[in-house]
Amino acid sequence: MSKRILKLVQSDDLRRSKSDKLIAHYIERNIAELPFETARSIAQRLELSPMTIGRYLRRMGFDGLDELKSELRRSSSNPAWQVKGQVGRLEQDRKDGKLLAGLIQQQIDNLGEIYAITTAPEWQQTIDALIGATEVYVAAYQNVRGIAQYFASQLSYTRPRVQFVDGVNGTYAEVLDGSVEGRLLFLHDVRRFAAKARPLALEARRAGVKVVLLTDEFCPWGPEVSDICLIVPGSHGPLWDGAATMTAVMDLMLSNVIVEMGDAVSERVDRLTQLQDVFGDFES
Repeated sequence: MSKRILKLVQSDDLRRSKSDKLIAHYIERNIAELPFETARSIAQRLELSPMTIGRYLRRMGFDGLDELKSELRRSSSNPAWQVKGQVGRLEQDRKDGKLLAGLIQQQIDNLGEIYAITTAPEWQQTIDALIGATEVYVAAYQNVRGIAQYFASQLSYTRPRVQFVDGVNGTYAEVLDGSVEGRLLFLHDVRRFAAKARPLALEARRAGVKVVLLTDEFCPWGPEVSDICLIVPGSHGPLWDGAATMTAVMDLMLSNVIVEMGDAVSERVDRLTQLQDVFGDFES
């Protein structure tokens, strides 16, 4: 932490009220995590409003959290900005218009926003739904189909009755036939949106299937067709849409599910490993 910021948050002027003290203590104790924070995520952790965080930062002399991060970055005292290379070089390359530097910076920024998503109520609702559903059906299309299949495959190691549905039967009957209560459809779609995605979500809800939609900021209909809508930063690449952000979100979901399910996951993995040995699909 820069000496100037440390002096600021320890000053009496910035510790007048209860909220002042909460914010000051948080900045002091969580400086390594600030690169991945937003005003909203800090506010949620401290049970304050984002406006209160914003006013505090302005009293510090910063026009928002990004300015505070910039000063900390320039101070070169925070290891969170020193991972795998020099940030200074990245910043200069980005300013020089180098394509990969700009894309890397975008990924860093997106990861910061993902951290805020994991602190939102919708995140925990999604984790609870993935754990508590009687059956989980995962659907996705086009260029994000592959990472959704990966997610379904990995989720099947944590719990039973997980299936990726491709819709080639033309009916999605396995999702919509209503034979079991407590079903969940985990639908993943991003710009350009598949023609089937919205109708599938609507039909699933009519059939009593809970719908979790993982989508991007470009989706105009997400909240109206889903029970839980998680909106992730969209790709702004010049050539094609990258999958790094969505893959990171899915990996974090899997990790969260594993932590909450605890020993049940270990028991299931042991059983699946035994079955793999029986059928000999993997090297010993």
